[in-house]
Amino acid sequence: MSIVIYTYHNPYSLKENQELWNEIVNCPYFCVSQTLVNGLKTLYGKDFQIGRVTTVKNLTDAVYKYWTGTACAVKQHTDIDNIISTASERCGLNANEVENIRKSFLFNRDEVFNSIRTMFELRMDPHNIVEKYLTPEQKFIVFIFNEIINSTKNKDFVLKEDFTEQEIDEAIISALQIAKDNSSNASEKVVISEFDHIVIHGVHQFSPLMLRTIEEVAKYKKVILLFNYQEQYKNIYQTWIDIYSSFDCKMIDFKGNEFHPTDSSTISYEGNMLAQNMGKLLEGRKEDITVEKPYEIIEFDNMTEFAGYVAKIFEEAERRDPEHPMSAMNEQIYAADSSANDILKIYFPEQFGERQFLNYPLGHFFIAVANMWDSETNGILISDINDIRECLSAGILVETSPGRLASTFGKMESLFVGCLSVDDMLSRIKKVRKNKKFISDDKRLEYVSHISYYAVTKDEINELEQALNDLEELASFFYEDFEKRPNNFKAFYKKLKQYLQEEILDERDLGDEFIDIINRVLTRLDEVENIDASASFECLKSTMSLYLVQETKPGKSANWIVRNYEQIDGDVLRTAKDSKSQIMHFACLTDEDIDAVKTREFSWPLNADFFEVAQNPVDWKYQVFVKARKEYKNFKRYALIYGLEFNKGKYKLSYVKRDGDLEREPYYLLKILGIEKKRNIDRIINRKLEDVSDIQIKDSSLGTYSMYDYYRYRICKKRFLFETLTEGNTVYKDEFLLAKYLEIWVENEIKESMQGLPGSELVLVERINEKYDELKKYFPFAMNVNRIDIVNNIKNRLGSVKKYPILSEEDRKFMMIRELFIYKQLKNPRKFNRDVLKDKFIDISPSKIEEELSKEKLVGDNFRSSTDVWCQYCSNREICIAYYAQVD
Repeated sequence: MSIVIYTYHNPYSLKENQELWNEIVNCPYFCVSQTLVNGLKTLYGKDFQIGRVTTVKNLTDAVYKYWTGTACAVKQHTDIDNIISTASERCGLNANEVENIRKSFLFNRDEVFNSIRTMFELRMDPHNIVEKYLTPEQKFIVFIFNEIINSTKNKDFVLKEDFTEQEIDEAIISALQIAKDNSSNASEKVVISEFDHIVIHGVHQFSPLMLRTIEEVAKYKKVILLFNYQEQYKNIYQTWIDIYSSFDCKMIDFKGNEFHPTDSSTISYEGNMLAQNMGKLLEGRKEDITVEKPYEIIEFDNMTEFAGYVAKIFEEAERRDPEHPMSAMNEQIYAADSSANDILKIYFPEQFGERQFLNYPLGHFFIAVANMWDSETNGILISDINDIRECLSAGILVETSPGRLASTFGKMESLFVGCLSVDDMLSRIKKVRKNKKFISDDKRLEYVSHISYYAVTKDEINELEQALNDLEELASFFYEDFEKRPNNFKAFYKKLKQYLQEEILDERDLGDEFIDIINRVLTRLDEVENIDASASFECLKSTMSLYLVQETKPGKSANWIVRNYEQIDGDVLRTAKDSKSQIMHFACLTDEDIDAVKTREFSWPLNADFFEVAQNPVDWKYQVFVKARKEYKNFKRYALIYGLEFNKGKYKLSYVKRDGDLEREPYYLLKILGIEKKRNIDRIINRKLEDVSDIQIKDSSLGTYSMYDYYRYRICKKRFLFETLTEGNTVYKDEFLLAKYLEIWVENEIKESMQGLPGSELVLVERINEKYDELKKYFPFAMNVNRIDIVNNIKNRLGSVKKYPILSEEDRKFMMIRELFIYKQLKNPRKFNRDVLKDKFIDISPSKIEEELSKEKLVGDNFRSSTDVWCQYCSNREICIAYYAQVD
């Protein structure tokens, strides 16, 4: 059979060319994207039923089922990892180069994996690669490629060839059936009357696997490659011609009326004319352009502001239709840079498909344990304390009530600064327990009450201690001696399956949804549990996202809010259905976003020179792939003009002004045609914001307040809320403030012990060191630099006196103020070094305190923040948004 290329002119008029329509309407039909599938179905109804029409990806997955499966990927990862780990100078590089490149390759495992697979998918012949044109990294990957080819590992990288006609038919039927089963119309009868040819529609970026699929299907069937072509915009569409010419096969243009906007009364007319004017500009026909008024473009200062704009539209759609908010969005946004989704995903996680197992607390637990395991020492090595937090927050380790371990750890986290192992953490917990047991002095008890890890109960300490021991035992169960075992991957998968089945599913009270997810993870593990493979622990960890992922549930695939330009071709067809209410918003219209390709053309370490200079194969698949990758930079321009031209509804244009420190301008074609910038901020600057805070004082007794509570209230009402009403005390929680507090404690006790003694700097320094050594046991994270700073600071404040004073009531008040507020005087350099705490610590009577902090006043208070330099010394600064807002 053969491959043939068809082009059509107007996507709304496919039926009008009867010859083309008859060829494509009754055969298996594969589109570049699901959006194109949906657009054709919306436009042509039953002629494009799901079950006859699906995506090209479904076809390639069906033809090369094993190659695209998890077991194949894991086995290939282990093969590549082992070759990298054992590479020597025989690869043609010197010892120093080998060592450095090996580290780079192990760090970029996924990129290397994709590059090796690409080389096999393209059937590269290493003899055709000219070594003198290669970079050291490319020489190394060619070495890996050769090692695989010339060893038994080759069997893991063999793609099936020489399919029978029956196998191809079964793959096509399977791809269509999967699409039908996953659709909401699975019960509809689908008739495919012509099976001797298939259509592949709208592909610009051909992958090697897609090209091999086309080659195999074309042995038995006619493969029609179909795309839109506008002869009036040859320069714009040249990117398609350049790619499809590489197929070296017949190209037939089905003539038809090309689209020209003529009816100025339609709501889409202005946008259609913009497309025509951009097209004429690129064709060099500037004299034919007419622009009645400048085109309006919305200016967003940064990506966060743009994401906020999108979020508001999505929230309104959610209120209209909670089940299908994307469909309810009257304004669909298409961005040349869709990274706004990274921000939106935080606020609307449910919109981005089914939550993956690794994103659940249990998944975080496995990631954290793997991050901490050190195969060299065969134990846990803590490089990031957040991994411990993840483990304690996962709900796996035994705790009295959900969240209690995480809460206890939050109080004690600063205690573990500098700990490198669980043993280090347990050792410090024992010191806290011992210190608490032997403190009998009331004043010392008062001092330690301001230290977060001394504010925990005995039961909480015991529970955390047991959890850390259990964590170490569980980590050892999974990973101990991992690299010493034969077929270590298989053994690990069996242990993991056993644990998920026996300890999680059978023993835990889980919701139905999460039980279903774990069962689908177990299904994925069934694919890989019999792999005979051994590799490094790092390889096992890097492939975690392959085997600890549930099988996709129909209708739950990943989604988006901001669409990319590859989704325009199908979505634009849907505007014909509801043109009056639909708005197509084309966003991120800058030269940097339209013309630049933010992702690399080829996976590292491969690049354009590797494909074009270091070798020169004649195989058409190779030529199509390389040409397509290099032409991607021209695709966004085409998609923008295509979307504007065929849009039947309203349109909007926008751009993001700032990318970091870089200021950008709108897309050059728009600037030439004439634009009027409208700042988004100007539209919302005067919008009234509702107060949605809901902080209330319940009708319980509020107690009697001290002057120090009143001082908190005068400085910052939110601080009063946190420290007085919520915690009932000032409790320092982070290393910085605890070091400051240690200094204050040492100084206060020095003042007490040296009252009335003659002044002596030598004696003072000796006493400070002694007191520091005595109190350091309460601050095990303190380092020598802390000692030096503390000794010098106290010496400078207390030295140079003939006699140390007897402490007055005012002195003791000052000492307590420093205990609770760190400073009594605090200068703000931005306010000409004015003391911002002046008049905050005034003398006040109990009756005045009672009046100012009465229940009636507090119930009506919203406890707003007051920000200044004092924020950096607040014990709850890390949970206060106002603190981060005022920090540079």
